[in-house]
Amino acid sequence: MSASDMLDRIDLSGIQPSVNRTLDDIADDVRSHLSGAVENIIRAGQALQEGRDMHLSDKAFHEWCMKEFPDLDRTTRHHMMKIGNRFSGVDYSKHRYTVLRELAAPSVPDELVEEVLSLDRPVKVTEVQEAKKGYKEVQEDPNYVDLLEDVKDNRKTPTEAAKEALIRSEKKREAISNTVSPDVIDLGAIARSKEGTDIRSVGPAFIVLMEKLCTKFNERDIKRELYAFMEPDPLGLKKEAMHKMSDILSDLCLDFPLNELKNLN
Repeated sequence: MSASDMLDRIDLSGIQPSVNRTLDDIADDVRSHLSGAVENIIRAGQALQEGRDMHLSDKAFHEWCMKEFPDLDRTTRHHMMKIGNRFSGVDYSKHRYTVLRELAAPSVPDELVEEVLSLDRPVKVTEVQEAKKGYKEVQEDPNYVDLLEDVKDNRKTPTEAAKEALIRSEKKREAISNTVSPDVIDLGAIARSKEGTDIRSVGPAFIVLMEKLCTKFNERDIKRELYAFMEPDPLGLKKEAMHKMSDILSDLCLDFPLNELKNLN
């Protein structure tokens, strides 16, 4: 049985925290609040936190939970405890558990949480995720200090500032993309990619072409044509390749000295 099924099937009524409660009391409290109703989930999370505080380690707490609530997995339990720690005493009946789960993280600023929860309509999880993402940029990007000031001075709400930050960021990405030549990007990718390239073909082809150049044309003509083809070289790949091949050919010349070839002829 899934955690959500368990939440739906158990009675909504429950025991409120009391003084000198035992672990059995707390376990009964958790079970009584494990329902789909948000306020009960908040109370169940608070009771779980109370149970955690009475154990010396996470392992001992986990073992107790597995004994008392075997259908309540660790992840769901963790989310419920975060919700219980953050939300209490207010009617959140119009908000879903998944929305509170998104807002329960300690990293979510209070002003953003308060605004979302004060809305007079149900909020979608995707809305909360977008708001969190945008408001994080508002807080961390120095280019958005004006948006942060607008929130502090109540000229914008946190969600309004978050939405504007996301729009600005998208425009920046588009501007950067439009200023970079596609040819340059393709050149770098193609130059370093081995896709469709086999060194067993390219290597021999290079030797054949080198032989043709040197046997059919004089040194001056070869230099002229190679020099003319060295530009444009926006990424410096041609120059880099030329120097690498120079080193490779120099090493090969030591292995195949010209005087030995003349003797063979």
